[in-house]
Amino acid sequence: MKGKLKIYLGYAAGVGKTYKMLKEAHRLHERGVDINIGYIEPHQRPETIEQLTGLPIINPLEISYKNHILHEPDVDEIIRQHPQIVLIDELAHHNPPGARHEKRWQDIAEILNQGIHVHTTVNIQHIESLYHMIHSITGVTVNERIPDEVIHQAHAVEFVDIEPEELIQRLKEGKIYNENKVETALHHFFRIEHLIQLREIALRELAKVQDNKMSEHAIPTHSEQIIAVGITSSPTSHNVIRSGARMAKAFKAELVGIVVENDESTESALLNENLKLLEELGGRYVKLYGDEAEQIGDWCRLNRVDKLVLGRSVKQKWFQEDIVTCINKDYPEINVFIISNAIVSDKKKKSYTLDLDLKVLDILKLISILFVCTLIALLMFNINLNESNTITVYMLGVLVLALWTESRWMIVVSSIGAVLTFNYFFTEPRFSFEAYRSDYPSTFLIMFISGLIISSLAKGVKRQTKIARFKTYRMSLLLETNKQLSEANSATNIAHCVKEQLSKLINGSLDIYMAEEIAESKLDESLKNHVKWAVKNNTPAGFMTDTFTGLDVLIIPVIVSSRYEYVVIMHMTEEDKVHFDEDIIYSIIGDMTSALKRLDLYEEKELQLKEKEQEKTRSTFLNSISHDIRTPLTTIMGNAQLLKESKQSDSHIAQSIYEDAKWLHNLVNNILLVTKIEQDNKLNIQLALLEEIIYQAYRLSNKRSGNKAIQLHIEDELLFVEVDEYLITQVIINLIDNAIKYTPDTARIDIYVFKVKDKVTIEVRDNGFGLNGVDQDKLFEQFYTQNITSDKSREGLGLGLYICQVILKAHESSLYVKDNVPTGAIFGFQLQLKEGVV
Repeated sequence: MKGKLKIYLGYAAGVGKTYKMLKEAHRLHERGVDINIGYIEPHQRPETIEQLTGLPIINPLEISYKNHILHEPDVDEIIRQHPQIVLIDELAHHNPPGARHEKRWQDIAEILNQGIHVHTTVNIQHIESLYHMIHSITGVTVNERIPDEVIHQAHAVEFVDIEPEELIQRLKEGKIYNENKVETALHHFFRIEHLIQLREIALRELAKVQDNKMSEHAIPTHSEQIIAVGITSSPTSHNVIRSGARMAKAFKAELVGIVVENDESTESALLNENLKLLEELGGRYVKLYGDEAEQIGDWCRLNRVDKLVLGRSVKQKWFQEDIVTCINKDYPEINVFIISNAIVSDKKKKSYTLDLDLKVLDILKLISILFVCTLIALLMFNINLNESNTITVYMLGVLVLALWTESRWMIVVSSIGAVLTFNYFFTEPRFSFEAYRSDYPSTFLIMFISGLIISSLAKGVKRQTKIARFKTYRMSLLLETNKQLSEANSATNIAHCVKEQLSKLINGSLDIYMAEEIAESKLDESLKNHVKWAVKNNTPAGFMTDTFTGLDVLIIPVIVSSRYEYVVIMHMTEEDKVHFDEDIIYSIIGDMTSALKRLDLYEEKELQLKEKEQEKTRSTFLNSISHDIRTPLTTIMGNAQLLKESKQSDSHIAQSIYEDAKWLHNLVNNILLVTKIEQDNKLNIQLALLEEIIYQAYRLSNKRSGNKAIQLHIEDELLFVEVDEYLITQVIINLIDNAIKYTPDTARIDIYVFKVKDKVTIEVRDNGFGLNGVDQDKLFEQFYTQNITSDKSREGLGLGLYICQVILKAHESSLYVKDNVPTGAIFGFQLQLKEGVV
């Protein structure tokens, strides 16, 4: 069972959160509760330090970082000692580099998952969705923040309150910060108006938490309402996401982020941070490809979303409407909420900055194309072709540059370059930038505008083609993966398919292990420990996660059941990190999980069917044995009673008792043999002379053959085999007994032993009734009996041939049957000869 989280919430430092938590810990400790201190932040506050006395402490870890010794809670030791409750201060703290988790709240989540209750502390300014609101009030940047879900999923939240005036007095008395920091704090964060507003925000947030808890006990309702948020790689998207999250909570709606990717999508690291923030705030995201306004509007219309949160555009493109204007015009049913940018100074700077992303290679391409166009135009000029042909050549060059280059500004530069080159080489006066004819300015203007339009259209086609190609590749990869996984009939095939498909997405190496194979793998010990942790906690770790963030490896466990525990290990190169596509990777992993679940369900069903069949077999077995054992026992008891009452010895009665007892003995032996085989006992394989096995079976069977003649035909007396001698003897005995049972009294039984290449064949032949009326497909099944024996009381359980087949399969052989000529049947099998034995 998961542990419970209790949070002591304050609106500022110094309100007494840690003191209150320790005070409560003493009360619980005195009542006999197993409560330990995992970590308390050393603020050097006398009242707090005094409360540490008398409580058991789990020593923290010491981590060396930048020539300082840092102390952090020892998560592994806390889990090992497993107290009922552990105290861990400062929920929002960021762990130093090299720690297992990036943030302390993740350490606490791991401890909670082990069934340990945790008490902790946090201030209101550390809640993620409130960051921009509090920043606008105090002007203070808070880097340590926690997802809202941590607060809302807590079992209990206790607000530690104090009047703002009293808090300021405590600050002045040096009970919160050192004296050298007091004046700065009083003029910034600890201003009375700030504290009043922070206290109000904290109380309002506490009310939301309580409202959510009350809603949990009400009748659950599924809200279909969605709050959509436009997300880009801009740093200001953080504010948009937080505003959308608060709106989603207010409307009790689902939060969905929309990411539109195109060839201009850059700064993937910032985009990943924004998506991570969205997920921390309880949202999910969808990725679309194409024109931003069109894709967002169509998605909202298709999903019946009427509330869309967007950030104000920082940078406008020339001759292009911004996304808000486009959506308001084309999708009037959508209510667009505009969130202003938080960092005004940055906005002002960016408003006057041109993104001149001209690349050296693009400039070289520009020079090359203009040079080639000029050569062609000069050739046309020398043969007196019209100027319009020359202009067409340059327009063609502009089109080629639009398709060949990457820079967005090449559209303008190439158009200007084409106009200037045409002016220099082909207008009067030539080889100057002057133009005598009055119509040339309009020609230059039309040429420039035409170049811009042609280049823009070509760039757009190129962009759409690139997007379509990417979407096609992505879709084909997912469809191919899905198809291969649907055809895979084993876990090995599934793992191989996923490895092959994921290898197409990264340049680094990729491994897929079963959990039990990790210890024996060639991974280094440090990575093994990381992988074991990921599997144990069923949590991704490494690159692009919050666990083991320094690794260049992405570890994704795939746990379906105790039968199927896999882990995918992806070694990321620098190029892989830049082009990392989290969506498609986790989609393929999701397909792998589904395929393994399907296989697991199939095997579970097969196991249930097998158990059902075994139960049916047991029932049949008990019904048969109760009849077959009772019949000879009744005969034995009756004959024994006759002997008891008779005054003289009757040899025929004694013979009958002996035969019934012998039959019963053989029946019990067969039952024990079936039990031994079904329990998968190991064979006692030894080198044996086949002639001795044959003679042993012959001697035992000949005694009960009656008038039926049994003849041996052994081709070679020195035939050695590696077998379980007892079991092979039993096979031959069962075959002879089968021939005795299902042949007339005058029948003849022959045992043939002969070599066929490197094997020896043993056959039991008879001239009896043959195989007429016998279902050969069921002949070797358990409890199958033929209805042609003359003595129904001795018909048996139908275990003889079944036992033979099972024993022979264990020896990598099998029993076969065929008609004897002119009458009768032949049962036989082959064994591998052991050559070179004298």
